[in-house]
Order: sequence, then C-alpha cells, then structure tokens
Amino acid sequence: MAKKGARRELAPVGGLFDERPIKLDGFILRAKGVEVVGRPSIEKWIAAMDFATATEQASTFWVGHLWNHAESRPDWKDQVYQALSKLGRPITLKTLQNLGYITKNVTAEAQAMAPSMGHADVVAGLPPSEQVKWLEKAKSEELTVRDLRLVVRASRRAKIIDGQAVLSGMYRVLYSDNPWLYGDRPPSGVGQGEHYPGMSIEDQCKLPVGAHALPDSILFMWCTAPLILQNPGPREVAEAWGFTYKQQWIWDKVDGNYGHYSTSNHEVLTIWTRGSCLPDNPEDLPDSVIAVRKSRTHSSKPDEFRKLITKHWTRGPYLELFGRDKVEGWSVFGNDAKLWAEEAAS
Repeated sequence: MAKKGARRELAPVGGLFDERPIKLDGFILRAKGVEVVGRPSIEKWIAAMDFATATEQASTFWVGHLWNHAESRPDWKDQVYQALSKLGRPITLKTLQNLGYITKNVTAEAQAMAPSMGHADVVAGLPPSEQVKWLEKAKSEELTVRDLRLVVRASRRAKIIDGQAVLSGMYRVLYSDNPWLYGDRPPSGVGQGEHYPGMSIEDQCKLPVGAHALPDSILFMWCTAPLILQNPGPREVAEAWGFTYKQQWIWDKVDGNYGHYSTSNHEVLTIWTRGSCLPDNPEDLPDSVIAVRKSRTHSSKPDEFRKLITKHWTRGPYLELFGRDKVEGWSVFGNDAKLWAEEAAS
C-alpha cells in the first residue's frame, strides 16, 4: 500500500514533459500521464482540469502560428524542413500547412472565440465578420464541427440561390461544377456528404440546361479522376444537355489528397461544344495542365480557370451552374435541384 502523500502514477509517461513536467498545485503533468501529489482538493482538480483543457484547445493554434513564423523567415529556408525531423513528436508537412492556413486566415478575435481548431477551419474561407458570427453561434449553441459546417453551408446555399428560383435566358459560355455522387449514390458516414449535397446522374440529365444554351455554345464541366469514365457519368450528363466532348484542361492542385491507388493531385475540366464555339481569342492558349494551389474550401475551384475562359471566349452571355458565389459578368445558378422542377424533364 502506498504511503499517504506519495505520488501515484496514473498513466504511462515519457517525452518532453518527463524532462520538463508542468507542476501544478496537487498535480504534475507529463507527456502522457498525470501524477497526483497528496490528496488534492476538488478546487485544485478543477484548476488542473481547466489548465489541461485550455492547453488542448490552444496547442493546435500554437503550432499553426509557429509554422507561419517559420515560413515568414527566408533565412530559415534551408533549415526548417531539416528541423522538423528533430521534433520529439513527428508531424506531417501537410498538417503544418493546414494549421498554418487556418491561423493565417481566421482573425485573432475569431480564433479566441473558436471552440476548437476544427471550428476555426470551417470559417477560414469566410469574411472576418462572418467568422465571428458563426463561431459565436457554435459556442452559444454548443455546435459540433460537423453541425457548424452544415449550418454554414446551408446558409451560403440560400444566399447564392436567393432570387434565382427560375433559370432564364440563353447562354453561350457555360461553366459547371456538378455535385457528383461517387458511384451515383448518396455517400454515407463522414466525407463528401458533409461538404455538399449531391445529385444523381439521372437527376442531372433531367436539368433543362440545353434549353438555355445557344445553338453555338461551349460547356466547361468539372470532373474528378474517379468519375471521368464512370458509366453513366459525366459524358451522359453533358450529352443530355446537348453537348459533344472536345478537350480537357488538367488542374494540378499542387497539394493533393490521399486516394485509394495514388495521391490525387489533379482534377479535370472537360470541354464540350454545341455547334461551333472555338475561342474568340485564340492567341496564347493555355497549356493543358495548369498548376494552381488549391484552397482549403472543399470542392472550391480556382478563379484562374474562370479568368482563362473569359480571356479566350470574350463574348457571352456567361452562365455558371451549381455556383457558390455571385460573380460579376456571370449569371450564377445555385445547386438546389428543386429550383429546376418546373422545367426538368419528367
């Protein structure tokens, strides 16, 4: 039996905090364990728990800010990656870049309000005023990261499609970021389904896009690598809309995602025409592979591609399908299939 007042080890210990443990009143905190000193009061336990939970919340933000400092130091350029190998606890470069992005793009006020780094990640692509608004909501309503992501996305969709309940007009240049379903079925568990609501190939084929495309028009349609040869898939959708396949641009994302068979570093912007719609400005056409570092917003496509389209197809009208934000010079139609119901084929 341990003597009264002796230190009792509650969990395995080791690492940096074994060498330099954090000593609190009644407790000693180590890397993966806690030692109890004597018989601490409930007040001392509350103080220790408060310290531990605050540290857990703050540590990922510390890492993000430290990484941003390292990237801001050109004099460290040849040393920083070697220095990572000396860390007592390994961390991947991708994780550091992700944390750095969040801490760089979320305001200090919003970071202080964020219940966790995951909550901050959800609002990183929003304007500062919206970051604070949504994180206040997450904190007051105790929203999980998933819940916050869903309510933010629902709000953004409503804003995008507001006042656009009926697609009207005729368009020469169409740009589409279709809400594909992998395997043409709703996703289950965590993944694509949390990011945006998908539509089946059948439902996409029914959309009356062809009724709003001029006889001579062009369609730029995004496809991911796993879907490019799916049958039925993108080809069936584009052909149902009245377009014929011509070419593709490859988006090199620079930072890829892990895939089942390889790292997925690219996405395909397929090019289809109806009638004849060659570039109005054929000079300095882009390479077929275009490298642009991806953003942290799920499924978001770089503005560079829209700019390339308007550079070479200088005459519209321009229509963006399944859009997220209003864009000057473009009619943007949102991704709620119900809005098409009156015109969709039966």
